[in-house]
Amino acid sequence: MYGAPHYDLFDVVTPSPHHPLGCKGIGECGCVGGPAAFVNAVTDAVAHLGVRNIDMPCLPGRVWEAIRTKGDVPGTPPLAGL
Repeated sequence: MYGAPHYDLFDVVTPSPHHPLGCKGIGECGCVGGPAAFVNAVTDAVAHLGVRNIDMPCLPGRVWEAIRTKGDVPGTPPLAGL
């Protein structure tokens, strides 16, 4: 009775005119905003300390550095920290 609605799916093939093979994306755009929203949430949580930016990746050490220095953490972390 309750659940997902029923959809009729058809075999409709419409190649993309913008790609030599006719390929299209498969929904990547829905994933693009997640990491930025996460970093914005972390930055908002420490904004009262004067932090305005923590560049990705938002690793625990980088957040601790922002809290400890009460400032922004720009740039890419060294590979040893990953």
